[in-house]
Amino acid sequence: MRCHYEVLELEHSADEAAIKKAYRRSALLWHPDKNPDRKEEAESRFIEVQAAYDVLSDKHERAWYDSHRDAILRRSRAEADAGDAFPGGRPPPDEPDLYPFFSASCFSGYNDGSKGFYTVYAGIFATLAEQEAAARARSGRAGEGAAPAPGFGAAGAAWDDVLAFYAHWQGFSTAKGFAWADQYNPGAAPNRKVRRLMEADNAQRRSARRREFNQTVRELAAFARKRDKRVAAWQAAQAQLRLDRQAAEQQRRDAERQERAARAASYQEAAWVDRGEDTGGSSASEGSTSDSGADEAAEAAAAAGELYCLACDKLFRSANALANHQRSKKHAEHVAALREVMEAEDQEEEEPPARLKG
Repeated sequence: MRCHYEVLELEHSADEAAIKKAYRRSALLWHPDKNPDRKEEAESRFIEVQAAYDVLSDKHERAWYDSHRDAILRRSRAEADAGDAFPGGRPPPDEPDLYPFFSASCFSGYNDGSKGFYTVYAGIFATLAEQEAAARARSGRAGEGAAPAPGFGAAGAAWDDVLAFYAHWQGFSTAKGFAWADQYNPGAAPNRKVRRLMEADNAQRRSARRREFNQTVRELAAFARKRDKRVAAWQAAQAQLRLDRQAAEQQRRDAERQERAARAASYQEAAWVDRGEDTGGSSASEGSTSDSGADEAAEAAAAAGELYCLACDKLFRSANALANHQRSKKHAEHVAALREVMEAEDQEEEEPPARLKG
């Protein structure tokens, strides 16, 4: 496996714009369609370019890669043992090396084949689950978390199983003791003080190894999740559901808006019809006793679609303004005065004329 910076021909200090530019250049250079004479090599290099960009374009993954680059690039456990990767002690032979799995080169295709994505990651997480179960048994905590850890599953696994897997491993906490990380043997201490110092140093080393291992397993789960096509399919389905809900909600709001507009139009038409009938009846009954100026103003207002108060001889711009006016004290006084005048006129019309004497 080559360094991602080397694949894209970048400096370690390259910014986001430089990474994008280098990716486009390399992808164009190694695209299989551009290299028909060496298609097999081009396909391999193109996959390598895409994998490098996936890591370096993600700030979180890039930070993890930068801090563990030497371990990820180490090709074998022999090389690790020859260096200073484990200064406090040697890990047991069955301790899995997780760093090679932080690369798309560890699998071939997103399928269930022997080298497929789902087979490769199912295998490494199954190994981790077995070791955790054994560690709990050795420490006398076999009853804690007795349920087996969720497996990675195949390409067609149900979403609930996929969700359970990532929920478990992205919140992973190991049960291992990491006694192999001890640098000193307290039993060989010359006195109590030295023994306590040795024990304290060993405890710090174990704690550091535990934190590093927990973080590595969680990062590996996150690495796999980002590339898991099952997760991508679920996210796409959820996005479509959100769009469908938004479209349905918009249709509902549009229908309500149209219904309100229809009701408003119907109400206004009926109101003007009623107002026209009332105005006509009033003018007929009043005859010559009504104020001709008020009648003409009311008829003009009705014809123009305006709101008119006959008692106060006023025009209003809106129904709310007319309603507020009709609740006023001044309007009530004018209505009462108009009623008295009309009642007096009615009585005069009903009384017979007085007979002349003589």
